[in-house]
Amino acid sequence: MQAIGEAINQTMATKLTWASEYCTNATHVPAHIKPRMPNDDDWDAVTEYQVEMQKLCDKYKVQKIIIDGQVVCPRCKCEQYTAETTAEFQSYADHLKKNDKTLVLYNQSVLQDETILYARFDNYRTEDEPLAYQNLLMMKQHATGILNGEKFNILLYGPPGVGKSHLSYSLLYDINVRSNNQMSCLFIDIDEMLRRLRDSFNNPESKYTELYFTRLMSEVDVLVLDDLGAETGNEQTEKRASDFTGRILRAVVNSRQQKVTVVTTNLGGEQLNKMYDGKMLSRLSKNRKAVLFDDRVKDKRPLEGY
Repeated sequence: MQAIGEAINQTMATKLTWASEYCTNATHVPAHIKPRMPNDDDWDAVTEYQVEMQKLCDKYKVQKIIIDGQVVCPRCKCEQYTAETTAEFQSYADHLKKNDKTLVLYNQSVLQDETILYARFDNYRTEDEPLAYQNLLMMKQHATGILNGEKFNILLYGPPGVGKSHLSYSLLYDINVRSNNQMSCLFIDIDEMLRRLRDSFNNPESKYTELYFTRLMSEVDVLVLDDLGAETGNEQTEKRASDFTGRILRAVVNSRQQKVTVVTTNLGGEQLNKMYDGKMLSRLSKNRKAVLFDDRVKDKRPLEGY
């Protein structure tokens, strides 16, 4: 967005400099404003033009000229063009800023499986599965609550493959569309994020630094942290998350006290407490909505690919 802003400012400066130069010279007209005389056979109109052109501009006391078939003051015309150009570029800049929030979800989310990008509420399968249908309705309700300004966290817990990631991304997509581009959403696969971070240690050109991810995750309105605990490599492990992982997650969670954070995990509360800092988990549990899955929900992966 910074690069876009700089481009807009540079273009506006060029346009306004152009207008300023010509507005100070009453005898010169911009190249794109070409004087046009009436048709040759309309001599009465020619006479009227000639009479009008003898008059001086009341404001600038300069002789008028013909522009687009009208007798006008060239300096007044340049002022009008400058104002219109400024308004045009300001409108364009506002449009880009507005749409920049929508682009966060598509351009900056961190995924392992990009098929999740096609996840929607309406393609989550719930046939003959009352619990899956109930959870789908809950997530739709949570999306509406967030759009209405409610602030809470969401925990999706259950076995692999039941659609926790699907419903989480569907919630982000729904908010992205229905908020009229007023809310920024982000999906972060924790394991993939940490992999990119580790790669950046030996790659000074990589943008995926600790500061980059901390800022990105802290600033968005709605954040999904997908598959908490998977970065340890084994769901049955009792080892703690590394200090590095813990530091990043603490910084993000601490900065999001007044924002919505969604967490998906296959791990129960006892396992999470062994792996992560208690204060961090406590903050994630604040004002929490739980969406729970069990073996009554079928594995969605063979049907949908994720």
